[in-house]
Amino acid sequence: MGLFGLAVNLVVFLTVFSQVCCNEQTKVVETKQGKVEGYLAPNGLFYEFCGIRYGIVKNRYMAPEEPPSYEGIYNANNRAVLCPQFPANDPLAAPSDNEDCLILNVFVPSFTNTTLPVMIFLHGGDFGVGSSSPYFYGPHYLVSHGVIVVSVNYRLNALGFLNLGLKEAPGNAGLKDIRAALKWVKNNIPNFGGDEENITVFGHGSGGAAAIYLTLSESCRGLFNRIISESGTLFTPKTFDANPIATASQVAKSLGVNTLNTEELINIYKDVPIDKLEEAIGNQMNAKSVFLPSIEDYYDDEPFLTDTPYNILLSKAFNPVPAIFGLNTVEGLATTLDYYTITSQMDRIKNEDFSCIDQKCFNVSQAKKKEIRTILRDTYFSNITDDETVIGGLINLNSDFCFVGPMSLFVEMYCNKSDTNVYQYIFNYIGNRNLGRLLTNTTLPATTYMDDLFYVFELERLPLPMNENDARIVTFMTMMWTNFAKYGSPTPDADNGEWMPYPHQLAITLEPQYVAPLTPERAYFWRTLYKKYGAEIERENDEDD
Repeated sequence: MGLFGLAVNLVVFLTVFSQVCCNEQTKVVETKQGKVEGYLAPNGLFYEFCGIRYGIVKNRYMAPEEPPSYEGIYNANNRAVLCPQFPANDPLAAPSDNEDCLILNVFVPSFTNTTLPVMIFLHGGDFGVGSSSPYFYGPHYLVSHGVIVVSVNYRLNALGFLNLGLKEAPGNAGLKDIRAALKWVKNNIPNFGGDEENITVFGHGSGGAAAIYLTLSESCRGLFNRIISESGTLFTPKTFDANPIATASQVAKSLGVNTLNTEELINIYKDVPIDKLEEAIGNQMNAKSVFLPSIEDYYDDEPFLTDTPYNILLSKAFNPVPAIFGLNTVEGLATTLDYYTITSQMDRIKNEDFSCIDQKCFNVSQAKKKEIRTILRDTYFSNITDDETVIGGLINLNSDFCFVGPMSLFVEMYCNKSDTNVYQYIFNYIGNRNLGRLLTNTTLPATTYMDDLFYVFELERLPLPMNENDARIVTFMTMMWTNFAKYGSPTPDADNGEWMPYPHQLAITLEPQYVAPLTPERAYFWRTLYKKYGAEIERENDEDD
């Protein structure tokens, strides 16, 4: 294809990173709220402005308000701001009880004075944990291509997604945070040297799903131009909640209250101390994805999501933009990292209790639940006497139901309802920076969740080694990502090789090539079930409605 040679010939990272520009150690930029001072990175490659407020929370579960103005110069050097979250077995997260967390970080190349494209990154963590901190997501590789990188904090779990259909908790506060951050960037990024008319939003996991959600909200139209989603899609148990009041009630039980009354629930949630709330959430199964985006029944001044993602895509009432969507080969391998959930599921499955694999994104009547559980048992758990076999079944189930099946349906709908270019990839490369493989300690010849992430970012908190082949993949991926941000195509000069759009899928490895979709028969199996039982799909004369 020539794609790989293109990337290597244009950028040599070792050379770029050995350069230390003769720049001032600090830089002051004017924003709508006042002046902010950033600092030259140790490698001299960029200035970083960390911890800039883009909004403030005056009401715990409501949309953010404008940040205050300040006199003098704001010292933008806080690299460790995290929104409230519980302790989790996640190297890209840390516990926090700080509700004053709506900040963003801006990274500006020091080696150019031209107007630059802007890439806004949304972190993952299943909408429950995570942070935009450069300790987790160092922008070095991307910035070297001449783009401005912005990373964003947004509210998580209950604080970001409690939806009681009330003014005090209308839902989707976390997505409204992201919207507010985009507005801040639109208004202020020209002063940093960025092009407010050339903005790409990209994210990983739930951050990638959040980038997709932006295309579904009329309130976000005009705030961005392109999206990239790594391992994030819609139609999964981790990206949409069809019954958010039931979710709020379930967590309230851990706080000692059993009720479905929304007035009683808001009184609990608005007064509960953060540490108690986080403890209650952390005790749930699949704790990181308990509170999720949902339909807003109470409309505030600017609602975010007023219908299901499925209906919005089906009706074409969305804002399709050029996009890159990608997966690893066995995303579900990372299932094993949630020790509490997977051990609980294993114990219950071995005791023939298959209620633990019920799908949150399915709407199944009591009469049908046993039938669905039997189908899933026969498909994924024919042998429940062996731990390794049960774990394998859970890995495959999660790969199919959280990634491969939903992604195949989403991309098809997104492309069929628009005429914009969509580029798909499967990350196949196994090297020293595959974080998911390192954490799971797998010997399988497969890639998993988080494996592609640190060929785009540097993990400062846990520096990963890089050999020559790893550097080639870093070069390739960051060239494709920044080309897309600059030009709307990963390969703007087709003479040097072309990444062809949907329905083609590019395998990212040392020799990139087009490949068949992942496990199409299993994707079809999921789609068959989802079309019949998906909670977002309206059906007539169906006992499961």
